[in-house]
Amino acid sequence: PGPGRDGRAHPELDRLMFRAGGVLFDVEPEEALTDAERLALARLDDPGPEPAGAPFRIELVPEPPWTSDDASLFPRWEPAVQRWSEGRLLSSHRSFTAEIDPGGAWARLHRREERAYPLEAVIRTAMMARLPLVGGLPLHAAGVIVDSRGVAFFGPSGAGKTTLAATSPHPVLSDELVAIAPGDPLSLVRSGFWGEGRGPGRPSGAPLAALVALDRGPAFTLTRLGAVDAVRSLVGSLPVPLAAPLWSRALEVAAGATTRVPVYRMTWTPSEPPWARLAETLRRR
Repeated sequence: PGPGRDGRAHPELDRLMFRAGGVLFDVEPEEALTDAERLALARLDDPGPEPAGAPFRIELVPEPPWTSDDASLFPRWEPAVQRWSEGRLLSSHRSFTAEIDPGGAWARLHRREERAYPLEAVIRTAMMARLPLVGGLPLHAAGVIVDSRGVAFFGPSGAGKTTLAATSPHPVLSDELVAIAPGDPLSLVRSGFWGEGRGPGRPSGAPLAALVALDRGPAFTLTRLGAVDAVRSLVGSLPVPLAAPLWSRALEVAAGATTRVPVYRMTWTPSEPPWARLAETLRRR
């Protein structure tokens, strides 16, 4: 067995493994990881004592996994450029080139600098592309565990996800990116990625109790959405890569999730945090 992130041997494993958004990953060769990458991976979830199923494999390669004469595919500055080709996401950035196969559960990454961003970007993209194919969903949302149940708060930029997470008296999974993991019941799990905030502790997830579309308003209101409005409101917060096969599956999963879990529209104001009323609503369900 090879060493884990903390230097201890992990039973039955000979490479670095971890979870992001409920997806099991491994990275190889582990000896190619930089100190910055190891530090970034330490913020993600451990694989568990007995990882189930085959992991999504990320191979660190010394040469770009694909090439092109099109200079626009190698931007000088961020963000990364992606295109879908024959079932793969081809991604390029001034600091990396990557090839990601969501269906085959593998990726190859060539880094052109030592910071953690290239590997983190590929993990995020792979997670967001893979989840719909296995019955889950990535969510651009704040995730909070209220009375041992997960609540995802989503909405456009400025709706207050980070502000709301900062006011929470409950454990926070993330203020930016969480995931719905498949199962019965569905679960809300942490991705390991944050926006502006950082929460205390490392809660991993909880059964999904509600999806809440955020809107600023003069006072607290909570209105349950009908089936069509529920799916429509959720779609805008799915950071699934732009590829027809991925989005076709993501829409199916979203429609199914909104029939299993209530979707609300909540208005709120920072001067009146909604937690007590929200918890009462969830207890009545």
